[in-house]
Amino acid sequence: MHDVVMDDLAVQVLDALPDDDARTEVLDLLERVQRSPRSFPDVREIVGAEVHEAFGHFCWMRYAVHEGAVEVCDIGWLN
Repeated sequence: MHDVVMDDLAVQVLDALPDDDARTEVLDLLERVQRSPRSFPDVREIVGAEVHEAFGHFCWMRYAVHEGAVEVCDIGWLN
């Protein structure tokens, strides 16, 4: 399993989610990302680095893969 590093914006967004169910969905998606970070679409051509996007039912996550770590860059929630 990879380590996870969340930048300040991702932490703020996680804290601002509407309820525990939303946080659980985001954390479940994060767990899936940790297990297999490169299995999600690579959008590097858009941002110029190895960046991937993963989607849950109501959430999405943009993250970078580094040697042994997953850096969460942004989290979104559909209202």
